[in-house]
Amino acid sequence: MLALALRIPISLFTVYHHADEIWQYIEPAYGLITGDWIRTWDIRLGIRSWFIPLVMVGPVWLGHALDPAGELHLVLPRLCMALASLGTVWAGWSLGARISKTHAITAAFVAAVWVDFAYFASRTSSDTFSVLAILPGLALLVQFRDTAERRDALAGAFLLGLGFITRFPLGPALAIPFLWAGRGDFRRVWPPLLIGAAGGVLCDALANLAMGETPLLWIYNNVFANVVADRSHDYGVEAPQWYLQVLVWQWQWIAVLLVPSALLGLKRYPMLGATALAVIAIHSAIGHKEYRFILLAVLLIVLLAAIGSVDLARQIATWRKRELGRTGVAVLLGLWLAASVQVAATEPFVINWGVGKAPLRAMRTVRSQPGFCGLATYRIRDVPFVSRAVLNRKGQVLLIDGLDAPRIAIQAQARYNVAVAPAEHMGELPSAYRFVGCMSPKKPLFEQQYCVFRREGPCTEPSGDLDYNAQLIRIDK
Repeated sequence: MLALALRIPISLFTVYHHADEIWQYIEPAYGLITGDWIRTWDIRLGIRSWFIPLVMVGPVWLGHALDPAGELHLVLPRLCMALASLGTVWAGWSLGARISKTHAITAAFVAAVWVDFAYFASRTSSDTFSVLAILPGLALLVQFRDTAERRDALAGAFLLGLGFITRFPLGPALAIPFLWAGRGDFRRVWPPLLIGAAGGVLCDALANLAMGETPLLWIYNNVFANVVADRSHDYGVEAPQWYLQVLVWQWQWIAVLLVPSALLGLKRYPMLGATALAVIAIHSAIGHKEYRFILLAVLLIVLLAAIGSVDLARQIATWRKRELGRTGVAVLLGLWLAASVQVAATEPFVINWGVGKAPLRAMRTVRSQPGFCGLATYRIRDVPFVSRAVLNRKGQVLLIDGLDAPRIAIQAQARYNVAVAPAEHMGELPSAYRFVGCMSPKKPLFEQQYCVFRREGPCTEPSGDLDYNAQLIRIDK
């Protein structure tokens, strides 16, 4: 209940953490329902699986059916993810309960309230999908080591298989819990592990087969595009120590207690610690880095710290010749909650709360314009900017950019009656377009990237070669 009390408001308040959540997963699902969607370069190159979009079809369809002109089809998938994330709270409880009830309460409480758990829970991305599968899967494999129940091995391996197929670079790190659970028992233990993992991978293969794609070919295409052709380097390259620097920046003084607690937790669960370190090491060797790529490692470290913090608190109580007691546990939980609030309210994490809000406001403003029939994005820096799922209105969409943009905007104005442009370029639009408003009210005018303009009258010409999808192909975006 506590976890849901945090996750539901976050699902409603936030839009997305990374553009992939919309353009790679919600947008294809919306396209399957409406037949109209924006196809980005990675979709065209076939480097994405259809598994997550197909999972998203249900909530997207239901939201669109209940609220055809609104945004429920964007919100319901986030709420479904938040509900699925309760498995991570169970994982915390399960791992802690093997030690004591206090460890279980603390680990589950931290999984419910820690900002990384709560914020990323509702993200419709492959990173969150993988974590929501892997954490309960790891807890089940730990349980399997205790009970030797084949169903625990099957279920745990299945969830790890799903986690791997939704975020395949985690594969080498996930080999650690498999080897740990297998214990060299190839006759009794490995068959359920392999069958379970194969079941997870089979879900992906069937999803792509249903869409007419060769199963697992997308992984080869992904590796070729991002490793051989270095497409991922277009989005930035960081030094190997970047992840450690970000974690130090994010945790700051909290690391004084978090790190010792994590080390104590590591003594309890060395397999989880080894998995977390492997995730960070693997992704540190990859040039393009994003915090969400090591989300599994971050959550494992926090869980280990939650478990270890009970041991640390008991040691401190012993030094003071006291019992930890309920008051001590309450203080411990209060410290965890305060630390989570501190991380959530300061840089770098605080930036996440506003991501995606300005583009969403722009699309809301566009679709509210009377007589809307065509939208042109004019010299917008972030491409792609338009999502059919977010716009959720019929009407042609154009992309106008380049040195000839002012001339093209004048010649093509019969194709659109609403435009979105940065404030710095608003003077280049045809005189018929009147200013409606900019979408980042707290920023100075020169930093406004999404300003909306409209003209009176209908659209009398088709989008032609300025069609958004055709332009994305031209600029390879």
